[in-house]
Order: sequence, then structure tokens, then C-alpha cells
Amino acid sequence: MRLFNLLAAPLSVLALGAGLVHNQLTRSTPSAGEKLSAAPGRIVLWFKERPEVRLTSVILMRGDSSFVASIRAVAGPDSLAAALPVTTTLSSGDYLVAWRTTSGDGHAIRGSFGFSISP
Repeated sequence: MRLFNLLAAPLSVLALGAGLVHNQLTRSTPSAGEKLSAAPGRIVLWFKERPEVRLTSVILMRGDSSFVASIRAVAGPDSLAAALPVTTTLSSGDYLVAWRTTSGDGHAIRGSFGFSISP
């Protein structure tokens, strides 16, 4: 019985750890670090698991951290994506996308990435 307990303890820790993994951003358009020749009409975020689109948003900032827009998501091109329409005119420069969503397990996740626009 003692040997069983010694073997079972690490396995239960692994199982618990696997349950703690939350949704993750897998890619975006524009992608992190991308240099664009024109302003994007929308930002699309793809996740490992289906995001709660109604609870997904972006704060778009310039490279100097000044606020540009707060954008709410709409349905994306597939069930793992959220699309964020950019209705603000974006000029040349660096931008930061700070995103937030809630996945099906109810946990909020967030992250950020940058892109730039050059004529």
C-alpha cells in the first residue's frame, strides 16, 4: 500500500496540473511583431479553445502607451477565433494590442503583442 501511495502522489499532481491549464492565444492577425504597409480593418485572435466572444475585448494603444480605442469582439472566421473590428483611423507607427477573454472554464486570460504600420 505504501508503494501505491508513493506512485499515486506524483500522478495526482500531474492530473491536477493538467486541469489548471487555461485557454491560450495561438495566433493573431496582425501577428506579433508584424510590419504592415496599411492599417488593419480588424484584429483577429485565435485561441487553443473556443473563447467567449461576448467577453473578449482589446485595448489598442500607440507605441508610447497612449490610448487609441477599446474594441469589443464579434464572431470570428471560425469557432476558435474572435474578430475585433478596427473603426479608428490608424496612422503610421507602432501599436500595442492588449487583449482579454474568458474561456469556457470561466477563467479570464489576457496578453498583449505589438505590430507596426509603415507607409
